[in-house]
Amino acid sequence: MKKFMTSFMALLLSVSLLSFAGCASQTENPGTPPDEVIRQDNSGNASGSGDTSGDSQSGNSTSSYEGDIIENAVSVQIGKKGKKDWIVNMYNNAAALTMLDYLSGSKMLFPTYTYEEEQGFVAQDVRGNYTRDDETTITDIKAGELYLFSGGQLRLYFKDMSGANITATPVGYYTDTEGLTEAVQDAYESNKGDTWGVDVYFQIKKLI
Repeated sequence: MKKFMTSFMALLLSVSLLSFAGCASQTENPGTPPDEVIRQDNSGNASGSGDTSGDSQSGNSTSSYEGDIIENAVSVQIGKKGKKDWIVNMYNNAAALTMLDYLSGSKMLFPTYTYEEEQGFVAQDVRGNYTRDDETTITDIKAGELYLFSGGQLRLYFKDMSGANITATPVGYYTDTEGLTEAVQDAYESNKGDTWGVDVYFQIKKLI
C-alpha cells in the first residue's frame, strides 16, 4: 500500500509539473527591459543609463560655455521609432549644465513615466544634484519648453499653457515646435500597454 501511494504521488507531481510547463510556454517572454527600467533607485524612479563616462558625480558641471544660450546642445527623437531629429537649445545655467554632463554623444533611450494630457507635459525624475539658484515663477508656458522642478522632475511641455504659474528652473527649449504636440501625443498612443509602464520614450543625444 505504501509503495502504491508513493507511486501515485509521483504521478500527480509529474502531471502538475507538465501542466505548469505548458502554461509557462504559453506566456510570451517580454525580453530584456531597457536599462533605464532595470536600474532603478529606491524610490522606484529610473536612475538613467547609457554611456555615463561624462557623469558629474558631484552634481556640479565641469563644462563651461559662453553666452546665455547653448545652441544645438541636444538632439531628440520622440518615440522608440521616432525618425525626426528635434534640436534642443539649453540655457547656460548650473542645472542645465549638470544635466548635460549626464548625457553623451551616444543615443540614449530615455523613458518618461508621467503623461499629463490636460496639463500638457510629460515628466520623469532625473538623477543629479541640482541647484535651485535659477528657479523662477513662470506664468505662461510655450510648447517645447523644458523645466526642472525642485524635486528633480524634468518636464517637457508639449502644449502652450496660459496661467500655469509654475515655479521651476528653465533648462532648455525645442527650436522647432511645429508638429511637436502631435508627435508626443502619437508616441503616447502608440506606446500604450508598454511592458515596462513607460508612457513616452525619447531618444536623446548630446551634440556638443
